[in-house]
Amino acid sequence: MDGRMLGRRVLVTNADRYGGPPVVDLFRKQGAEVIADTSDYLDPQAPRRVVAEAGPVDVLVANFAGPLRIMPLTEMLGPVQDSPEADFQAYLDELVWPMVRFVQAVLPQMIDRRAGKIVGITSASTLRAIPGLAVYTAARGAQNAFIMCTGAEVAPHNVQVNAIAPAFFENNTYFTPQMLSDPQIRASLVANIPAGRIGEGYEGAELVLALAGDASNFLAGQVIAFSGGWAT
Repeated sequence: MDGRMLGRRVLVTNADRYGGPPVVDLFRKQGAEVIADTSDYLDPQAPRRVVAEAGPVDVLVANFAGPLRIMPLTEMLGPVQDSPEADFQAYLDELVWPMVRFVQAVLPQMIDRRAGKIVGITSASTLRAIPGLAVYTAARGAQNAFIMCTGAEVAPHNVQVNAIAPAFFENNTYFTPQMLSDPQIRASLVANIPAGRIGEGYEGAELVLALAGDASNFLAGQVIAFSGGWAT
């Protein structure tokens, strides 16, 4: 590895879920000091505590996964009229509010020193309709809108806020190894992907790495699809 993150302090949220594990692995190989947080963020004060304990943060990787009881993807699909309000509230509590609170907690120090990167790991489900995922997509849409607006707002402070929006990549949350080991499920997913395959976790981590470095210096509020051409 070429040490692209040497000397950088990187805070990764939900570090053991969704896009977290490959990001933690790659950033450490690239020389970063990684704070791999696995806290429960349901307490509204938790993000501020995590950031305060982390100290100076050069890069925040805002990676959030939904409630464990509603996953993997095969457990999430269903008619919108049958979606319990409790599920939508759970998505708000575990996807939307933690992102807002972590960004609010880390931005003051980045603005003060006129340097910092925030990279969200959200979802491409907002870029192309998936019937059966209405409430999940609504929550991910809130994340993406937040990234877009915040990125534009803080760009004058030399703080870059962007996101990758994955779909159809291997991870331990939505597209688990167990789920993808079913040939029928894998084939039905691949049939929708122009690249002709499922994405790999390390590929998403490489894109996060790019947005955490100098490659994103002139990007603000971008939500970049990581989906093998499924969303463009």
